[in-house]
Amino acid sequence: MTSLSHIDGLIAPKSVAIIGASDDPTRIGGRPIAAMLRAGYAGRILPVNPKRDTVQGLPCYASVEALPEAPEAALIAVPAKLVAQTIEALGRKGCRAATLFSAGFAEMGAAGEAAQRDLVALARRYDMRLLGPNTLGVYNVDIGYFGTFSSSLDTGHPRPGNIGIASQSGAFGAHLGALARDRGLGASMLITTGNEADITVAEAIRWMAESDTIDVICTYMEAVNDAPALLAALDAARAAKKPVLMLKSGSSAVGARAAASHTASLTGDAMVADAVLSDHGAIMLTDPETMMDIAYAASKGVLPERHALGVVTVSGGAGIVISDEAERIGLPMPAMPEAAQARLLEALPYASAANPLDCTAQALNEPALLEQFTRAALEEGGYGAVLCFLTYVAGSRAMSDVILEAMAPLRAAYPDRIIAFCALGDPQVLHRYDEAGILVFNDPCRAVRALNAVLRLGAAQGMSRPA
Repeated sequence: MTSLSHIDGLIAPKSVAIIGASDDPTRIGGRPIAAMLRAGYAGRILPVNPKRDTVQGLPCYASVEALPEAPEAALIAVPAKLVAQTIEALGRKGCRAATLFSAGFAEMGAAGEAAQRDLVALARRYDMRLLGPNTLGVYNVDIGYFGTFSSSLDTGHPRPGNIGIASQSGAFGAHLGALARDRGLGASMLITTGNEADITVAEAIRWMAESDTIDVICTYMEAVNDAPALLAALDAARAAKKPVLMLKSGSSAVGARAAASHTASLTGDAMVADAVLSDHGAIMLTDPETMMDIAYAASKGVLPERHALGVVTVSGGAGIVISDEAERIGLPMPAMPEAAQARLLEALPYASAANPLDCTAQALNEPALLEQFTRAALEEGGYGAVLCFLTYVAGSRAMSDVILEAMAPLRAAYPDRIIAFCALGDPQVLHRYDEAGILVFNDPCRAVRALNAVLRLGAAQGMSRPA
């Protein structure tokens, strides 16, 4: 099925039945209930377990047939041998979207593949969409819906925000969500597709591309199971001006074998696949840390159209490191106009005013230099992004008020450009810069790589969405 029908109910249901519900909040059938109760999910939670009258303080029903209503979504946490009859009962009840936590299907070989195909055929008789099997499920922070048994929730719930995660692997998708949360990013939606018997990562991307709340899409894939659908989803995301950051594994021989056994996927020529996906707008990545860096930068909604970096620094050494990394990855750092350089050198004769613009440690004594050099980079250099290497200068409580006062007019005057700091220090101080619309990185090379990706997006697609 390629229609997005009923996927709304899967991701944002007004009611959900948990088949195999548990009173124990640490078990697979109990974790989703506990998480939704903690999050204040406003929908109706309908536990199903023939052995209990209540589950975690909620009325429990002996069977699907005994439910007082047709649930908009269902979470199936029963052994594989009971899944078919559960889908049958849900279909007759009128449920149109089910998440299959249960494993033991296509990832187990030919017999499992046949059983999985039978599940899809059965669901289609009732116009029902299936997520999984062998999936960790979904969550949607905006409505407090946690249709997942992920243990990542034990250490804290995800933060609200405009980043979505679509992952074939459940545990790895949850890992990305936890990385985003621990970094302070708002990754409010996770969809894990497991074996993809029906709903695929492509459909998850397409759904997020059409969502009013998601602006950046992070994706983990082990294989392309439906290439036309995936390319169409990427095209839809590009048309919606939503970056898709893709980490696709299985490029090595060992990785390909692991992918096949993990979620019953088939992998192809990695280089060819990556090239095609890139042509349709995906940013192909190889590690989660870079994905989070780019997601952070892109989530601010400013994707400038000029692929060029200006650097303002209090350290000549840092300027060299940044320049080397920019050249290595193909991020242009054109020199400032000669007239602009001359004016800056009048203000600070021993500075470097080409690019990087080195205002030296004198910025500690004269914070106005930072504003002057940054303004020149934006106004006369015309760079899409300006990266200011300030280290502990910006992280100091004593300096932060002065720096914010200097930078606020620049942020307001150039809403279509990126201003970023590379800084260390008090997290609360650094957070103030972030709230003011200034990106903050603790590593200059990671900052350069993230800015390069965002600038490439803006230059290629004209995607700027001023905050």
